[in-house]
Order: sequence, then C-alpha cells, then structure tokens
Amino acid sequence: MIKLEHKTAYVRAYSEKTQKKPVSQHKKRNNVDTPSDWSLVFDCETNIDAAQALRVGFYQVRKSGELKSEGLFYDPDNVSNSDLKTIQSYAANHKLNIGTVHEFRHKVFLRVGYEARASIIGFNLPFDISRIALDCGPARGSLRGGFTFKLSEDRTNPQVRVKHLSSTAALYDFAKPKGQDTPRGMRKKGLKVEPHRGYFIDIRTIAMALTSRKHSLKGLAQFLKVETQKQETEEHGGPITEAYLDYARADVQATWECYVKLKAQYDSHGLETPQHRILSEASIGKAYLKQKQVKPLLECQTDLHREDIGPIMSAYFGGRAEARIRREITQVHYADFKSMYPTVNALMGLSRFLIADGYTQSDTTQNTQEFLNTATLEDLQSKSTWKQLTTLVWLKSDDDLLPFRSKYGDEKGTLTIGLNHISSDTTLCYSLADVLASKILTGKTPQIEKAITFKAGPKQDDILPINLFGKPEYRVDPLNEDVFVKFVNLRDEAKARKDPLQQAIKIIANATCYGIFVEVLRDEAPKPETLNIYGPDGNGFETSSTALEEPGKYFNPVLAVLITSAARLMLALAERLTTDQGLAYTFCDTDSIAMTKPDDMSDKDFYQRAQSVIDWFEPLNPYQKQGSILQSEDANYHAETGKLEPLYCLAISAKRYALFNLDEDEKPIIRKASAHGLGHLMEPYNASNPAPCIPKPVIPVHEIGVKHWQHDFWYVIITSFLKGEPNKIPRDFHPALAKPALSRYGATSPAMLSWMKHFNEGKTYAQSVKPFNFLTAPLLRTEWYTPAQFEGNIPGANPIRGRPNEASKPKPIAPFERDCDIAISRMFDRKTGETVSKEVLKTYAAALASYHFSPEDKFDNGGSYDHGPTRRKHIKVDGLQLIGKEANKVGEAGQPDPVATVVVEYSDSNGMT
Repeated sequence: MIKLEHKTAYVRAYSEKTQKKPVSQHKKRNNVDTPSDWSLVFDCETNIDAAQALRVGFYQVRKSGELKSEGLFYDPDNVSNSDLKTIQSYAANHKLNIGTVHEFRHKVFLRVGYEARASIIGFNLPFDISRIALDCGPARGSLRGGFTFKLSEDRTNPQVRVKHLSSTAALYDFAKPKGQDTPRGMRKKGLKVEPHRGYFIDIRTIAMALTSRKHSLKGLAQFLKVETQKQETEEHGGPITEAYLDYARADVQATWECYVKLKAQYDSHGLETPQHRILSEASIGKAYLKQKQVKPLLECQTDLHREDIGPIMSAYFGGRAEARIRREITQVHYADFKSMYPTVNALMGLSRFLIADGYTQSDTTQNTQEFLNTATLEDLQSKSTWKQLTTLVWLKSDDDLLPFRSKYGDEKGTLTIGLNHISSDTTLCYSLADVLASKILTGKTPQIEKAITFKAGPKQDDILPINLFGKPEYRVDPLNEDVFVKFVNLRDEAKARKDPLQQAIKIIANATCYGIFVEVLRDEAPKPETLNIYGPDGNGFETSSTALEEPGKYFNPVLAVLITSAARLMLALAERLTTDQGLAYTFCDTDSIAMTKPDDMSDKDFYQRAQSVIDWFEPLNPYQKQGSILQSEDANYHAETGKLEPLYCLAISAKRYALFNLDEDEKPIIRKASAHGLGHLMEPYNASNPAPCIPKPVIPVHEIGVKHWQHDFWYVIITSFLKGEPNKIPRDFHPALAKPALSRYGATSPAMLSWMKHFNEGKTYAQSVKPFNFLTAPLLRTEWYTPAQFEGNIPGANPIRGRPNEASKPKPIAPFERDCDIAISRMFDRKTGETVSKEVLKTYAAALASYHFSPEDKFDNGGSYDHGPTRRKHIKVDGLQLIGKEANKVGEAGQPDPVATVVVEYSDSNGMT
C-alpha cells in the first residue's frame, strides 16, 4: 500500500517594495565612471596576534603605469625601536618614501586615491583598508550591512565604505564627506555634482571573474606567470628584518604585475564597463549584454504586470540533485551534458526572448493539453519539439511526478526540492517541461487547468554585433544568430586551436545563459518595510519584512524558469532512457548522471547500453561540432591509457558522492569526490603532514575536487564499505582528528564582528579584532550540559535529558588561529564573554561521525541507516507557503554551525499566504 505523506508546498513568490518609482528604473550614474591615469597599489603586513594590527606596509604610486613614487609606512605603536631603525635604514638604502600610517592615509591614500581619482589596487582590499583605518562602524544607506572606515579626524575628508558580497567580492565607495559637493553657481542653475565614490580594484575579485578560480596572491602570480613571484617567509610577527621587508615590498610589485596582466585580459574583451565595476563572472555577462545594447526585460516592458510575475516565479526550482542508490558501492558509467544551460537555451530558442522588446502571453490551454496527450519520447528527440516548451501550466496534480519544495525531514529543518508524486487540491504552477517530464517518467498524462504560452516580442532595434576580444573571428551578432549556440561553437573552435581564450569564452557563455536572469538582490533592512507579494494565483497582498528583495538588472523570470526546467527535463530523459536499457542510476546532479551496472550484466553489455543512452541525444546537438550532447566523463577512462576501466561509485545523499577505480590490490583510486558537507571545517592537517596509513592521492586533489584531508576521509569511507563495514568508519586515521573541530568565518559584517565584542571591550581599534579578520569557531558537542559543566567542573558527567533553555547553551568563538591548541586557549562564549571548557567541544572525529549517514529525506528508504535504491514519495499537499529567496546565514542556530540556508516566509496581515 502506498504511503501518503502530507506536506506544505513552499513556492517562490515575487516581492518588491511598495514604491512609486518602477523597480526597473535602476539608478543612473551621471558622473564619468572612469578613474584618472593615476594608480595606487598598497599592501599591509600585520602582527600575528588576534588583532592583526598593522606593522608595516608598502605602496606604489603610478601614472599611466609608470612608477612615480614608492614608499613604506608603519604604525609607530606596533614597531619596536630596533624595528623602526631597520625600516628607516631600508627606506634610505632603497630610496623609498617613509612615513607613519597617519601620513600614508592623508598624503597618499586620500590625496592620490580620492583627490586624484586614482585606481586603488590591492589583493584582498577589505582586509588592507581595515588595517589602515582609524576606526570603523556600521555602514548606512546603499551599503548598509557593511562597514564604514574612518580615515581622518577631519570630517571634510571622506570615509570608506565596504560591503562584503562573497568570499571574493565586495562593494566599495568613498562616503560623501561633510560639506557641499556642488559649487554655489551650479546650485543656482539647478545643477548637481555627484559625489566622487572612488575606484577600487581588488585583483582577487577580477581574477575570479576572469578565470572562474579562487586564487591566493602566490597562486595567482604563478598562474599568470608574472616576473615577480610572491616570496616565502617565516618571519611574520618576529623582529622586522631586511629580508622581511623585501618580502613585503615584493608583494606590492607582484600585485601590480598581476593587475597589469588581468587588466590586459579584461581589456581584450573590449567592454565599456570599467574594470572596477566587475565583481564576478555574471558582471562580465552583464557587461557583454550592455555592450550589445541588449535592454533588460524590466526596462523594455515597464508596464509588465507584477500579477503575471508571481505565477512565473512560483514555478521556479533549481537544479535537480539526488542519490537513487545510497550507501552501496555500484559500478557506474558517468556522463554529463555538454554546456547544459547554453544547450537548453539553444534548443528552446530562448535567444529570441533575450533580444526581444518584451514578451506577450496567450491562453493555450487546449493546445497544450493536446500536446501533452500526444507527446512521446521520440518527439523529444526532435529539436522542433523543444521550441514549443515556452509554456506555463496550472494544475491540481493527481499523483504526477513533479518538483516539490518542502521540509522533508524535520519540520524545523531546511527546505529541499525533491522530484516526487504530488497530489494537490490546491492549484500549482509548473513549466510545461516539468509536466512533460512527469509523463515521460510515469507514462501518465497530467491534466491541466490552464496554460499560457510566452511569445517573444519584436526584436530590439538598436542591438549591436560585437567582436569578442576585438577579434573578427569571434564576432557575435545577436540579431541574426543564436548567441548561445555561437558562444559554444566559438569555444569549440578555440579549444581545437588550443587557443587560451577558450576558457574566457566558456565564462562568457555561462555568465550570459542563466544566473543573471534569476538574480534577486537581498538586503536586510534595520526595520520592517512594506512589501507587495505576488504568488501563483497572481493576486497580490501587502506585508512587512526586514528581508527586502529587488530584481537584478537582467532579471527575467520567464528565462529563469524555462532554462532550469528544460535542464530537469534533460535529466528526466536520461533517467527514462537508462531504465529502458535495463539500467539504474546511482545519482544525478544538475547536468550529470551516473548510470549503474546490474550485478548480472557484463562490462561489455553495460558499456554498450550506456553508450546507447548517450547516443540517443545526438540528434539534439545544436552545435557545429558533431556528437552527442550527453558525453562520457574522463573519470570513466584510465588516466594514462585512455581505455575504459571499471568506475565505481559510493553515493550517500544528494551531492555527497565519490567516484573511484580499484587497483590490483582492490584499493580505491579516487577520481572524483564531493566536499559537500565538509567545507565548513578547517583543515585538521594537510599534505605536509599526511595520514600515515593512507596512500598519496594518485590524481591531484584539485582535480578530484577536494582537499587532501577530505580525500583521505573519502578513502577510509570507501575502504570500510568495501570491507562490508559501512557503519564502522574509522575516524582515528590521523592524530589531528582527535582535536576539537574548528570552523573559520570572516568578520564580514557588523553582526559577525559583534561576536568579538567581549574580546574587543576596552581595547583601542588597533588592539581589537577588526573587520575582515578571520574568526575561529569551535564546534559544540551535540549533547546538553549544565552551566557548571560548561566551566569544566564535571567533565565526565552524562548529558542532561531534554532540551534546556537556549540561553544556557555556550556559543564558543576565538580570534583566528590555525593552531588548534592555541585557538582553544583563547576561546570564550561570544554571548557572555565567559570561558568555555574544552570538554564541551566536538572533535573532528565526532564532527565526521554522521557524515556517511547523511539522509536523503526527500525519498523513501532515504533514512540515515537505509541503503540501496531510494523510492519517490507520494505527497498530499495540505497547504501553500510563499517564500522569498533562499539565502545563507551563519550562526543562526545559536552556535557557529555550518552556513545555514534561511528563507523568509511571507504572509499577509491576517496570517494567510
């Protein structure tokens, strides 16, 4: 008998602030958005204590690239007399300007960076700006949630504001100083001078945007092959020596040389958007669309009814990721789709929506139902069928197989999206692609209540062709060719020529094909503001919230929904074809699938059947380069011979899996592994101190996708499963695992910095833990203790039963320290400031104890101890909850836990969604 679970459906809503000005009218910059030909490059060296206060820094001032002055600065409070003599001697010997940090702020940073409108260049600029500041406070206005840094006691000088966006990006500006910006004569004429906001360029950010990789300065210098490489030193925190000053000075030169190479690389794109406006790959995608004069949807169609956006957003789900054979080792053939999002864009012809002056929608209920009634698997092998999928449908699902967002496990847990059998008396919205996937997988035709089909409007008149990198051979003409096809064709051609620009083309393709269309900018207001909320029925209501959401510049919910649903349809086709071949699959993840070999099937037969699945997709290839859009991954082949060899998989839950071969001794050789669920932990050890009994990785760990210790953990998990001991995973394979588990967070917001308020109390700014310092967060044991036990008085006592008051739970934090023993010695309760006993902390071994039991709650047979095939749930919808964007927050549970996903739930004044 089928078990029916009752669940609430959580669907995305469209929200915007109640305002007179249309949300599409983004603020225009009236001032010239170009820096002068001056540049300021600087870098700071600090103490290695908790405060990481400035000791010495170096800078270069350049004009049109030519070095005009070079100098060093120091904090007289943080250098000894002997250090100062060394600094002075070094400056004299190398003919460098020298001054205190106060002089650097006023004579260099403000004079050159602000008054001369220079490009202010650094690596990890937020950290260095916080080192040279006098003080800091919370930012207001457009950068609220960030910091304001005081640079001068003179209020006519500007302060600097910095708002953290991600681990590689931040927003910067000079805050408007006290006084008038606009001269009196211009004010009389009604004219206004925009305040100068500055030009800040963090090469860490630019490098990420241009290379799709995170870099350290050392790694970036090596990657770019600049002349000056970052040097090594063991002298941090010790007496300042000439060698140490050489090291610090070289950092500035290396930063400049990296900037020059990155600037040349960015300039090769030929984009008008200035480099200091680039924050990510998406920024590059937007810059290309702007260069082509492609207008965003909300600027083209200013009269677009928000009542129409609500249903579209309610049909939005992300990528599909699931484990279908859990906690059992299977032999697999691993394949992924070529450029999944550009491919489905091309097949559906969505380029026409990108260049259109808006869109229209019409009721196509009858035609859509007829299409569903007759659609077959073979129809979806035809490119023409995909162009008919630009449709949204409403239905009361009757056991149809559909994406469903809910709290599958603990009702107090996080939201998860599963593909399950849904029955609902409430009308829900889905894309036609999702409903078609249901038919393909179940054989049952969903019955719809309503359908609307979107049609692209007329082409925008002033869209321009563009030569990528200024080269005619990389010409893209949006009005006369499908840009998504063109980008992938150009990349294939560049790859065949071994042109290094192939990676840049890939970035452009990815940056313009999906993410920017679903971009929603979230802001936390200091007090609730009135919002208009629109859901699947199109009816709007007002509510109030501090979580404010605003669509990004190229927000286009039609494209966002159609693209992601078509990708899910691709996976559904792969699933159906796999089962038709008598195979199963161990997992799928957004654009990939691991097809599973039955125990009684030969390798030859298995590979032939898997290849048949792959070959089925060949007619759907929209590109010049021949072949299937579903491709076998390199992990299926021997690293040296290139021949197929047995590939095995162990999947625990969605996004937690490892792929491996077996050597002649039946030992695993890991080819690909997931760090999902492990990334919040600081490295307990690294390759320089390896685990004694675990072989060195055969494949470089960065190619596997994990760090060295994570490779080792997967190795012992796989080995235990191979031994038939899946519930007995050793966690003593390295001595470091017996130490308290540590996480690292950045003090990237005033709220995060407040964790150190007890440490900073009574200290000067220089002595305090400052913005953008790292923090060490020990993990708390999951058992509950009395306050006496927190103090270590009863270290061996049994935990208390029941759930005590949250206030009695310690919240350990410490200034950043890599050495576990030192970090623990500095630990305190961030709420009370009291000492926290080591006895209440979780070790690495304990933190890893349940990793291999991670459930797949969205399916039956997905419990912690379950193993084998999971089964799709049958769900009865018993309510509807409108939600906003799922966002990340740290420490919301009262202790510094791994980053948690949080979401705002909307309801009207009567509590109804």
